[in-house]
Amino acid sequence: MTSTEPRTAADAGPRTEPRAGDGAGGGAARPRHPLRTGRDYRALWAGDAVSQFGSKITEFVLPLLMVTGLHATGTQVGLLQTLYMAPFFLLPLFVGVWLDRRPARPVMIATDLVRFALVLAVPVLALFDGLALWHVWLVALLGGCLSAVYDIAATAYLPRLLPPAQLPSANSLVTANQAVGGTAGPGLAGWLAALFGPAATLVFDALSYLASASALMLIRHRETTARSTAPRDLRKELGEGLRSVLDNPPLRAVAVHAGVYNAGIALLNLAFLMRFVRETGHDSADFGLVMVAGGIGAVAGALAAPRLLRRLGFGPAFLTVLVFSTTPYPLLLTVDGGGGDLPVSALAYLLGTGGASAGSVIAVTLRQRLTAPRLYARTTATYRLISFGMLTAGTTCAGLLTQYAGARTALAVAPVLLFLSVVPIAGRPVRTLRAVPERAGGEHGDRDGGQAAEVASSGS
Repeated sequence: MTSTEPRTAADAGPRTEPRAGDGAGGGAARPRHPLRTGRDYRALWAGDAVSQFGSKITEFVLPLLMVTGLHATGTQVGLLQTLYMAPFFLLPLFVGVWLDRRPARPVMIATDLVRFALVLAVPVLALFDGLALWHVWLVALLGGCLSAVYDIAATAYLPRLLPPAQLPSANSLVTANQAVGGTAGPGLAGWLAALFGPAATLVFDALSYLASASALMLIRHRETTARSTAPRDLRKELGEGLRSVLDNPPLRAVAVHAGVYNAGIALLNLAFLMRFVRETGHDSADFGLVMVAGGIGAVAGALAAPRLLRRLGFGPAFLTVLVFSTTPYPLLLTVDGGGGDLPVSALAYLLGTGGASAGSVIAVTLRQRLTAPRLYARTTATYRLISFGMLTAGTTCAGLLTQYAGARTALAVAPVLLFLSVVPIAGRPVRTLRAVPERAGGEHGDRDGGQAAEVASSGS
């Protein structure tokens, strides 16, 4: 097997060695923020921030380019999204096995550079009148493959770069990047598309990938790979990845929660769009304001998560944020075309996405802390397989339920799924979990093959 670890503490930049359980509950001392102590993390975070904006530009502009420049039908635009999302469901387990045997940073740089060339090809082809629908579909498929690899590598890289006590703050900032990009990115994309045209706007996304790769190249931390001469057993390694989640009660509970919650939120988002815009007659500007409120909530939730973890511990903090991520959405049932629709909907999304964003930070930090270093990538891959699989199912069911039962009925069903997603977290493995001993996660964790299982709990 292959294990990865830094050569020296100096290579990794300043490191704060935490006591067991630091950073989550128990009145632990507040760890130094990674932006203040880690030059390498600053480079990683800055590159990710730029890349998030670029990715949202592409998500907005590619369908616009297909409709306005290539006269695509609705089915052809729908195929674009299917091709992009398919790799996130089909590739994770195999990517996880592959990544656990090699350093993550070179893989991240390579995927950024290939994405730079891939996205740049679209405006170049358009400039010479050579762009066709199949080019855009190919970019979506290959871009989805590369993004799936990059995302798993990036999640596995953080606990190799930082000590366990700094992971909550580091994950918080990465999640905040996603929220800011998701909120401001489409608006920026629309402005750029109006100014330069859809095809030319993709140049900005291509440059964002180049900026991300350049930032990663500035990181001084290096992972060393101790290679084994033992033959590979793909079936065994895939099984280890699945068991790293399914045989670990807290991780299994969080993965089931994420799958059910994602299915519910996919149903809710589509049903709300149909109800708010089509059935009650609100315009796209009103819908955009609701989504902006959701983005603000997501940023606030991501930034608040580390403080909640320090004060409450993993389980109580998770249950706290679930109150916000589930209970506000029944307010959307009151939407009836009146003047109160906008503030009520904005409040529901502000609170709901705030709780969901904080929950995402807690979930990824828990996954990093409970996973043996040699299984980082495979654990992330298994988790994402469950999460994206249920998201795909939720999106499919959302379309059918909205079409045949109506948007308001779908809006009533979605919160039921969200409330059901609380059940795994309310179980004892997560509810009583407060702190994770340092040896159960991070690069100082178990290296001889076992999945760390011991956790510090309280309650019953």
